[in-house]
Amino acid sequence: MVGRVNQGGQTRIFRTLALVFCLVWLPNSAAAAVQVAIFPLQELEDGRHDANLPLTEMLADKLTAIGNDITDVNTVIAFMANYRIRIVGSLETFDFSRVKLDLGVPFVLLGTITQRKTYPTPSLGLTLNLVRTSDARTLWSYTGSFNTSSERRVLGINEPQTTEDLQDLLLDEISVQWPWEIVEAPQPGGSIKIDSSMLYPQYVRTGDEIYTQVRLRDISLGPQAPRIYFKALDQLYPATVSLDGVTYKSTWFAGENDGRIPVNLLLEWPEYGRSEESLLGTYIVDNTAPLFEIELKGSAVHEDITVFRNQVEIIPRPLIHKPVARWRLAFYDEQTIKVGEMTGTGRLPPRFVWKGAGNSEKVVQDGVYQVVIDAWDKAGNFATASRMVEKDQRISEVNLVADKSEKGMVVDLSLNGPVPLAFWRLELWTREGRLLTQSTGKELPVQFDLDIPEAEQNENIEGFLFYQDVLGKQVRKKLKNLFPDDDKELVKKKKKRATISVEWVDEF
Repeated sequence: MVGRVNQGGQTRIFRTLALVFCLVWLPNSAAAAVQVAIFPLQELEDGRHDANLPLTEMLADKLTAIGNDITDVNTVIAFMANYRIRIVGSLETFDFSRVKLDLGVPFVLLGTITQRKTYPTPSLGLTLNLVRTSDARTLWSYTGSFNTSSERRVLGINEPQTTEDLQDLLLDEISVQWPWEIVEAPQPGGSIKIDSSMLYPQYVRTGDEIYTQVRLRDISLGPQAPRIYFKALDQLYPATVSLDGVTYKSTWFAGENDGRIPVNLLLEWPEYGRSEESLLGTYIVDNTAPLFEIELKGSAVHEDITVFRNQVEIIPRPLIHKPVARWRLAFYDEQTIKVGEMTGTGRLPPRFVWKGAGNSEKVVQDGVYQVVIDAWDKAGNFATASRMVEKDQRISEVNLVADKSEKGMVVDLSLNGPVPLAFWRLELWTREGRLLTQSTGKELPVQFDLDIPEAEQNENIEGFLFYQDVLGKQVRKKLKNLFPDDDKELVKKKKKRATISVEWVDEF
């Protein structure tokens, strides 16, 4: 690395001389006006992969100053937006062909800020890769790093103190090492002329068959005709020529390794010891299923089963984020008979809302049902997830039993039903309007004593009972004549418990 061979003052002198040499030759470099597209530098900081646009623009200005024709950063960002490129620091193979076609540049510069520390010792590291767009080959790489402790200067004058100061040192070193011999070399136009090409399927699993076809023009069919192959992962597959003499085909089986596989057309001229390649496209080997789980909302859980009254929200939560080609949602009763199903293509909807109806649009009966979601990704990998859900519109009844006691009255409240209560409220008063109790709670059963003065013990007791279960069902009941003031009736019912029945009031 220029300027990093010796230590101390020799290092600084060597770097300075190299930079002066570069500036002396600036007119010749500027005349070349080499066109390069700099993609946003990737920032690896705090575990995040972000773009560092300020340093990207500084690098663009530096390379422009030494004689390169740098594509405007905003143009590069617009290109990334058009093709939905969200990850910086690298490009897919086919993206380089798009860069060459859309932006018309022969080179792309990609980079990653590998280190940025401000404490205890400021340091900065950067890697760059210069890639040729015609064949996606990396022709030059740079790796550099600086820290303030290694850049001590005499008397501390102009000594770097922060990572911002170290940026200038990195940019100076890059300008010194810039590979003019590569970027100024004539770029081959290529002799492979393709009329049309076909490569499918795009997504496959290990063992699936890949089919490719290409139609060439201006290809020699005489004694000097090239040998033609399709190349994938350094494996060569001989092409078979069709009857028209210009269409070439081949098939092979996808390998075991997951990933994006570029496919090149390879022409070889053994007589001249020459070969040439052209990128046709890529296919993706994917053996990973689109795993996900099901979350249920808008309901209650009773005995580990989600219970709903009118509707339940079904949310598929992906555990592995990947494209889904098609999906199916189905419901099965306790006898595993399918009561409803719906299918779709593309990604899974963010949520489903089931209102307890089957495909016949007839509302299903109360009971336990299995919710099943099946999904297939673009390679055909299958995944499924299921949850149990219970539809329950039955009435959970609160029983109220009141008994006379020596001091007044004993009240018992108990729950008869599968669905827990969200809350309850009981108010009792005498006919004269004196409040006996105003009680609320969430848990049942419960019992409490009420003191009633002897003078009022033969009066009628009135009030109301209100409660709501966790599914939202509500009951409101007026209570009258708990203890009639007829002495004979009191004697007849002295040992008989007074049970108060209630009725449902749907308040939705």
